[in-house]
Amino acid sequence: MKRVSCSVATIFMVAILLAGCASERVISPNISGSSRTGLIVSPAILGAVYDGRASQEPNDAAAILQGDLSRIYGTSIEWTDYFAKTPAGRVSARIRIVTLGSSFGNRLVSSVAFANAVGSAQASATGPWGPVVGSVSSEQSVLAGSFSGEGWWNGAAWVDLEVQDNRGKKPVAFTVPIVAEHRESNMWGYASGDKAAKVAWDRVGIQLTRALDAIARTVRDQQP
Repeated sequence: MKRVSCSVATIFMVAILLAGCASERVISPNISGSSRTGLIVSPAILGAVYDGRASQEPNDAAAILQGDLSRIYGTSIEWTDYFAKTPAGRVSARIRIVTLGSSFGNRLVSSVAFANAVGSAQASATGPWGPVVGSVSSEQSVLAGSFSGEGWWNGAAWVDLEVQDNRGKKPVAFTVPIVAEHRESNMWGYASGDKAAKVAWDRVGIQLTRALDAIARTVRDQQP
């Protein structure tokens, strides 16, 4: 019994030391969704992915995410430059990576900033876009505002999905935040940090494809 106790204590101390050496972990934003073969949009939605993080690790995160979404949506998304203007008569969906990874002891998401972003999206999404924002906002996995994050690996993923609809007389533009958090104890050091980050991203990836599904259906159903 004494040997077992020492072993557990050793593992716990190593986990603490590992967390102290590097307090942040990063992951790749892969999405494993199936191809939307029955969801065809023509003309295609104009899409773009941009990594807006201050520290871009991995440095090919935007390319990875765009590659998976291209596989899923095929010709229904026409990829363009993130900063290009949306032409008249077209709909664009721009994705900006805001947060991706985990931090030990620090929470990466501000509940106030998230709530403000949701409120802004709901106010701007008029017409058929209101239900789209409503369905996305109702599925967020954000921890309670009172949670400080101390002593935990705090995984977080945040992408802004900016939609511009220039088909009507009055253009519609809104940005809906897609956010998830997940916390893990420091039992396994880096592995706990990786898990916290992956769970958070997987939840965002699911919500992102659901949001793009809803956007594609809205555009398709309004086509002549």
